[in-house]
Amino acid sequence: MKIEYFQMKPEVVDVVDELIAKFEAENPGIIVEQNNVPNPENVWSMRVSTNDAPDVFTHYPHNAVFQKMAQEGRVVDLTNDPLMANVQPAIADLSKIGGKNYMVPIGLATLGVYYNQEIFEKHHLQPPKTYAELIEISEKLLAAGVTPMYFHDKDFNGIRQEVVYKMGQTMPNIEQFLDDVMNGKAHITDNPDFKPFAQKLLDLRKYGQQDNMGTGYDDALRDFANGKAAMWFTGIWAIKEIKASNPDLKFAMFPLPTEDPADLKTQVSVDTAIGLPVGGKNEAEARKFIEFMSSKESVEAYLKTAGYPSGIKGVESGRPEIASLTDLIASGKVYPTIERLWPPGINAEVGKATQELFLTKDIDQYLNKLDTIFYNKFNQ
Repeated sequence: MKIEYFQMKPEVVDVVDELIAKFEAENPGIIVEQNNVPNPENVWSMRVSTNDAPDVFTHYPHNAVFQKMAQEGRVVDLTNDPLMANVQPAIADLSKIGGKNYMVPIGLATLGVYYNQEIFEKHHLQPPKTYAELIEISEKLLAAGVTPMYFHDKDFNGIRQEVVYKMGQTMPNIEQFLDDVMNGKAHITDNPDFKPFAQKLLDLRKYGQQDNMGTGYDDALRDFANGKAAMWFTGIWAIKEIKASNPDLKFAMFPLPTEDPADLKTQVSVDTAIGLPVGGKNEAEARKFIEFMSSKESVEAYLKTAGYPSGIKGVESGRPEIASLTDLIASGKVYPTIERLWPPGINAEVGKATQELFLTKDIDQYLNKLDTIFYNKFNQ
């Protein structure tokens, strides 16, 4: 019996091959064929739409197209299924789509502030616990002739990640409010929280390098790795590349601090999750494979490569550099990415509008632009 495992991450092909070999040795009679292709999300959508779905697959519960397919009944509902038994409760909750679970979350992604430990030690600094401390540290570094922060603002995608993270972390009831805006019941320009939010985005740029608008992600990664800045905000996916760029760099991460330390939480999105198509011919064998892939031992082996935190209970995962973030996740101080509720394309528009804000520094124009992007979107 042959089953196809359609998985979306090229960087894990080798470790998945190793796990498949182990599964096949333990389950004679089941052969698993790994399939990893370019543009996997588009390929998956096309295959599911044409009733050619893979037997078992990875996807992202926060992805708008996946959510639509799940709600159309094309993906097996795993709510209260034995396959979900080992998932951390907080992670199961934030993976829900319309109150139901359709995927078993294995690995998680989050974002935070990378910091150069040698620069911090040299200037007698500790990772900040509040936003005010972050500004204080930045002022001290600036006075000492050190670039406090690096920004890769040439890429609207990186800006979008920062905006979405900070909205979800710091703006009260933001999901409900944006839902009202997209339903034509409210305007962004009427919400008093948006102006200070935009002002903070702008204020932080005072502590960045001179050419933030001309710096792309790869440049920022290389320059941070080579000690050109004390801090850089991005996702945990950069760890492996920072180490490759400079194996001698001493660095770690801290969660982006909030005004009040009691409000501290981190955005989590599911980076690897496994599911089943409705009407799959080999569901019994596919389930057996998910059971194996979501076992403690397999998840530890799988996550060792990237060092990502785990969606499965009791798994030792995550590199020492992200200990402060994995502690937050383990204690359930997490929130889902708010863009999972946005129609496709809005997130890119938000990134581009914020990029424009950094050029014009015109907050009123920015808020009007955001209102145009979101207003009545669900009725168009």
